[in-house]
Amino acid sequence: MEKVIDSVKREIIVKASPEKVWKALTIPQERNRWETRHCGLDIRIGGTVSLDYGWGVSYVGKIVELEENRKLVIEGEDKELTIWTITPQDGGSVVSIEYTGMWSGDFEMMQADNMAFGTYQFMRNLKSVYEGNEDLRSRFWRSWIGVLHRTNPSGIPGAKVVKTQPNTPAVGLVEVGDVITHVNRIKTASYDVLETIVSETEPNKKIILTVMRDGRQLEVEMMTVPYGQTIGSSDE
Repeated sequence: MEKVIDSVKREIIVKASPEKVWKALTIPQERNRWETRHCGLDIRIGGTVSLDYGWGVSYVGKIVELEENRKLVIEGEDKELTIWTITPQDGGSVVSIEYTGMWSGDFEMMQADNMAFGTYQFMRNLKSVYEGNEDLRSRFWRSWIGVLHRTNPSGIPGAKVVKTQPNTPAVGLVEVGDVITHVNRIKTASYDVLETIVSETEPNKKIILTVMRDGRQLEVEMMTVPYGQTIGSSDE
């Protein structure tokens, strides 16, 4: 039986000083450059952090621990923690984020993978903005195929299908329990790899999935649709 996990973590190296990364996390105008559309940041113990991502997704929490240029801990409305740490390294910074919670089983592990992936996208953008002054957000979440998945916990490296959303390209082609090992012949050994390839593909493009099903390897083709939309959506 798969064990329960109580935290998920991602980290990235940014060629910027801890002081600069701290400003990116704690000054609203700077945070809006790489993550949020609008935010409120009251940087003190007990201060409120309000993040608006601009597509109906938001977060509100309060600061429970801070060490300037090093650590910022925020408690959400669900009492779980978001822990940012900044560690100096070779003239730059290792930036990490950890979420606390309790996850078990395929569906909850899919949610944990999805949360960590979304955050890592913004961490990639933090790196891009502060190293090259390029905002990558227009590339993110362009397309999908309607597959909810998780990193396969054992056996074949890949992404295990947890659910297919109704009226999406994957329906009838991908089944719950399939393990997606490649997209367009590129190995997809984890949630992040599969999601990056599919979500950054332009809408209405053909992709080829290689899947393992009941010990057999299959290839299936489908067209991407705009992220979150269904086949035949009037917004397509």
